[in-house]
Amino acid sequence: MPSVKKTRPISFEVIDKSKAIAALLIQSNLEVIEKGRADSGTLSELELKKRIDEFERTYHHSYLAVIKDLWKWYLYIFTEKRSYYSEEIYNRYIDCISRVNKEPLIMLEFGNGKLTSYEWVFNGFVYEVNGFYSDDQIRLLILEDFDKERAYFEKLNAKFNQTANPNTTYERPRIPENIRIEVWRRDGGKCARCGSREKLEYDHIVPISKGGSNTARNIELLCERCNRSKSNNVV
Repeated sequence: MPSVKKTRPISFEVIDKSKAIAALLIQSNLEVIEKGRADSGTLSELELKKRIDEFERTYHHSYLAVIKDLWKWYLYIFTEKRSYYSEEIYNRYIDCISRVNKEPLIMLEFGNGKLTSYEWVFNGFVYEVNGFYSDDQIRLLILEDFDKERAYFEKLNAKFNQTANPNTTYERPRIPENIRIEVWRRDGGKCARCGSREKLEYDHIVPISKGGSNTARNIELLCERCNRSKSNNVV
């Protein structure tokens, strides 16, 4: 059987657009100089050095470190053999940052201009998959592991945090499993209000008693504290 496990948590700080584009312009000019293709629009080596110094004074950061953070998503940014504008690269980078909480992605690590390693990341964690599988199969295995964990903790929550009134005679319809999976993935397995991953519950935005439905659009993940802080009114 496939072996899938979370190896460590990971987070990504979004790079400021002006900072990213400044680093990309330095990198672009450097590559042109190194390849001996300089033209009238290319910075000289002296000008480039001044630009690098200015970058580090302004952002208190190495431009190369910024490039390495962008290049983590190289597979999803440079999908065609052509030139890319700095803004296009940045927009694709932002797309990757938004996607990584919704689907497993490959994150690359570079050292001295060479690929040193890669890892699968999804929803705040690095995943390890043992076995020989295609990229599409690995994505499915990670999603399956994520859903099994969700179901497991839902079971524990129902076992140890049962808060329903035992005297009530009203039983609302159970949320279908496919809807629970969709909501869990959409909300990233955490409270939609405070981001907590503890004691999560499925909450109807418009209560069933007031005509709400069992659809993903009407359901969100809330921790017990945020859920109890709500009234029975539509918010």
